[in-house]
Amino acid sequence: MSQNVHVEAALFRHLLDHSVIPLIGSAIGGSLVGLAHMDSPYQQQVLVWLFVLYATIVIRALLTKRCRSRFKEMGYSRPEAIRYALTTGLSGFSWGMGGLFVLDASPLAMVVTITAIQAMIMGGALTLGAYLPSFYAFSLPAILPLVVALGLKGGGTNIVLALYSAIFLVLMLDIAKRLNHSLRDVWKLTFEKEYLLSELTKANDHQKALANTDGLTGIANRRRFDDVLAQELARFSRTNSPLSLLILDVDHFKTFNDAYGHVAGDECLKQIAEILKKQFNRASDMAARYGGEEFAIIMPDTDERGAIQKAEVIRSEVAKLNIQHGHSPTAGYITVSMGIVTLYNSDIREANDLIAMADECLYQAKADGRNRFVSTRLKHDVLQRPSCEDNQEEAYCDVGP
Repeated sequence: MSQNVHVEAALFRHLLDHSVIPLIGSAIGGSLVGLAHMDSPYQQQVLVWLFVLYATIVIRALLTKRCRSRFKEMGYSRPEAIRYALTTGLSGFSWGMGGLFVLDASPLAMVVTITAIQAMIMGGALTLGAYLPSFYAFSLPAILPLVVALGLKGGGTNIVLALYSAIFLVLMLDIAKRLNHSLRDVWKLTFEKEYLLSELTKANDHQKALANTDGLTGIANRRRFDDVLAQELARFSRTNSPLSLLILDVDHFKTFNDAYGHVAGDECLKQIAEILKKQFNRASDMAARYGGEEFAIIMPDTDERGAIQKAEVIRSEVAKLNIQHGHSPTAGYITVSMGIVTLYNSDIREANDLIAMADECLYQAKADGRNRFVSTRLKHDVLQRPSCEDNQEEAYCDVGP
């Protein structure tokens, strides 16, 4: 929706929000005019006019309620808004009929009628003026019959009153236009501020995302990893729910880069990152590029068994990529080694200590032949040292309690 349509919608909503005031004014003004003409010889016509005026008020009240409901449910529709605005013409024609009473009215009744009609026009300029079609539809049929009736009645005073009423209408039209333009400017400025705030918020969010995202792989960077690990360690200290950390290193990556080039190396890291994105899709999990060819994964509420299962899936999925590495002494394709540490109810709270333990397991996996992982658990500050069973078929090393 364009800004102009947004502004029109706001002005129309303003009209709906203030629609009760003109209806109340119309009922009060009509009653006063009716009382002023009660002693006239056409009392019956006045009663009919009052009935038409009150019926118009009820009809417009129902139309306003319906239009508010549709506006809330379906939003702004310009054709429907115009149709509703034109319904103010019903009130305008009703008041125009009342203006004809001045042809045979007493001086007091004539003054009351002229004052009431002009008061309605003035009030409409300040309420209906928010949506100009609505004010035009009301004001023109409301006052023009009065001007004609005063002119036909003749006499200097009546001619002056007719001219005055015509000038009054022109002034009210100008006031309504000025009010409309002022409201438009206010809403334009409001929407421009909202737009600028939205754009600034998006830009800020984008900058934050860039600051926390690795440019090559699209996953979290080291800075984000450090922040999240600190948060999870703080949470672990409160809940003592299992917390696992996995450090992954691409085997013989330097020789791969030297042999196949940095473009191939970057593509390799991207494909591994995609595997991590798919495998760690819980909101609480976080995979990050730790640095170079190293990745780190934080797994809150994950015990050792769960971390081991994830590690084997990662190892297997990387192998399935079948990225050729003819210079690898481990295999003819890209493989990974991983170190896992799981906290249960340890008093260890420092991130560096936890990372160091995961690194130690990673180094053990490399020493044991790579393309595998080593896992250890930390319980009551006792590090369960790896005593690995090297299963070549499964290509992983798991440490028991």
